[in-house]
Amino acid sequence: MSAINKNYPPKARKKLVKRIIHNIELSDHFDWIRDNNWQEVLHSPNVLKKNIKKYIDEENKWTDKKLSFLKPIEKKIFREIKNKIKEEDTSIPQKDGNWFYYSETKKNKEYSILRRYKSNSSRKKSVVYHDWNKESKPYKYFKPGGAFNSNNHGLLAWSFDNKGSEFYQIKVKDISQKKHLKDNIKDTDGSIVWSLNNDGFYYIKMDKNHRPSSLYFHLLGTNQNEDIEIYNEKNSGYFLNISETLSKKYLVLNIHNHETSEVRIINQEGKNKKLKLIAKRKKSIEYSIEHDQENSRLLILTNKDNAVDFKLMETNENALNKKNWMDFLPYKEGTLITNFSCLAQYIIVQELENGLPRIVIINKKNKKKNIIKFDEEIYDLDFFEGCEYYSNKIKIYYSSMATPLLTYDYKLKEQKKRIIKKQQIPSGHNKKNYNLERVYAISHDGEKIPISIIKRKDTPKNAPTLLYGYGSYGISISPSFSVSRLSLIDRGMVYAIAHIRGGMEKGKKWYEDGKKKNKLNSFKDFIACAEFLKKENISENITIHGGSAGGLLIGASINISPDTFHCAVAEVPFVDVLNTILDDTLPLTPPEWEEWGNPIKSKSDFDYIGSYSPYDNIREQNYPTILATSGLTDPRVTYWEATKWIAKLRSKKTNDNPVFLKTYTEAGHGGMAGRYNQIKETAFIYAFILWRNNLIKRPFSS
Repeated sequence: MSAINKNYPPKARKKLVKRIIHNIELSDHFDWIRDNNWQEVLHSPNVLKKNIKKYIDEENKWTDKKLSFLKPIEKKIFREIKNKIKEEDTSIPQKDGNWFYYSETKKNKEYSILRRYKSNSSRKKSVVYHDWNKESKPYKYFKPGGAFNSNNHGLLAWSFDNKGSEFYQIKVKDISQKKHLKDNIKDTDGSIVWSLNNDGFYYIKMDKNHRPSSLYFHLLGTNQNEDIEIYNEKNSGYFLNISETLSKKYLVLNIHNHETSEVRIINQEGKNKKLKLIAKRKKSIEYSIEHDQENSRLLILTNKDNAVDFKLMETNENALNKKNWMDFLPYKEGTLITNFSCLAQYIIVQELENGLPRIVIINKKNKKKNIIKFDEEIYDLDFFEGCEYYSNKIKIYYSSMATPLLTYDYKLKEQKKRIIKKQQIPSGHNKKNYNLERVYAISHDGEKIPISIIKRKDTPKNAPTLLYGYGSYGISISPSFSVSRLSLIDRGMVYAIAHIRGGMEKGKKWYEDGKKKNKLNSFKDFIACAEFLKKENISENITIHGGSAGGLLIGASINISPDTFHCAVAEVPFVDVLNTILDDTLPLTPPEWEEWGNPIKSKSDFDYIGSYSPYDNIREQNYPTILATSGLTDPRVTYWEATKWIAKLRSKKTNDNPVFLKTYTEAGHGGMAGRYNQIKETAFIYAFILWRNNLIKRPFSS
């Protein structure tokens, strides 16, 4: 099946599989790596076919063996990163009713510990009400989902994933009596909303194909098979999630794909659990809601009426029809609204203007605005409204690529902020040692592509560079602080983020111009960024790094312009795009058609996706050194994508640059669970990058 010895990497056997789509023949020599039993593998990795497991094990052995010389630098980087985080730390207590809640981390503990104390007491009298470390002990893999207090604060529902497959279990405990209840809910998305009278909770159930498709209510003390199904989404292209308004009056069911949404609500103060439709779904119209209790209205964030970058509207909570919606915060072209929240006296809106975030506070009585922004050239900004609707303050989070996280307490009435916590770097950090810069590359069509750069002030020109990118789903990569990056930057690397189309750094149109039939813009933007860095003598050898859909960016870019890049790292890469989007049984495929197009129904979409799909466009040419990682139980980007991609690259590439695959057999899309395990993963990848950029010395014979 495959061969491995000390001189050669595993060679995957070829078994040609052909099929005809739109009168075009697709050929795949490595289709056998996809186990048709994948649903069972998500639940029980040990049922993976033996020949597939053998091949994956051989790839892991090859990678471990050939990169074993990196162990000392891996350990060094692990220690560096660990020494840059405050291992024993506490979060800022958050008031919720008659309690303050906070979390703490302990040295050598993977997970946080949750504590609380009475609001008329002090932190000294806090008690542990949930210890994730204790709950993780029975499992090889453990990822906390969430911990949700009942409204009377006597019960805790908590969720966890013990496979990496993102099928979350929910368990319940009586906090006051310190005992676990018998309730055990399986195959959920991990989110929970309690009923107001604390007799049970709502949750989203996943179907067998890992789609969040049903809303259920669980009555405490009953079996899961007795739970009430309140809503089932028949269209596999839509997925569900739940939340509640800050006023707690409404449970909110969000039904959406990547460009269309529909919201239904349940009045928690009512006697029945009947959903009420806000507005029927209409293609390409998105909206979300919050409740303004004082004015008996709903506030609606929407792109209705061609408000490309969104606007805020309002309607009486008893007059939901769209014809009753009125503008509250009119659309302003070029100003993207990314988030909003409603408190008793204030509305908080987060915006992005000219690529920089700001927070706008609106007084509900007089509609006066106060804008919060900062002075650095590039920075990240966020807010948290808290747990209480009647609060008169919020928390603001600020950082830049050189400035560790600052948490502010902001008093809404006084319009004053004060720092209440600074991220501490125990091993020391001086932001004055670093230069931050925002530069712009010119893409193929004249569009200016922002690049955020951090480097040490003593870094010379033409330094080795790590260029990071994503460029899908409208996700913007924020120029925030990261302690782990310093292990590269302090060794002389430039770290750059390419804010390419497909994200939303420059508004919704920036996203639209990097999806579906515009997807090639993302790759061309990325390549243009790399070429700009070289032309301006900022960078010489460029290593590119991306994960998931960012892995698609990596795979497509090295197919199009392999000589531009010195090294490529792709984590859980979405690289077998055409085959995946043609397979409507896979968990995320139907919802993905709004992002990529539908190659099953449309030959035009089929042709376009086929023109860039990394796996399908591997050809006989030189390729840079490559490291790919995957997770065996990953439900989002299945393990076989990276595995097939590496096998085909090896069979086609014409140079001697090594290609490596590392499959984590007890991990999913987010990698290994636990904070120290995640540091180990990062240390492995960064050691690899430093070696390939000659920042550590060790020859490699391929």
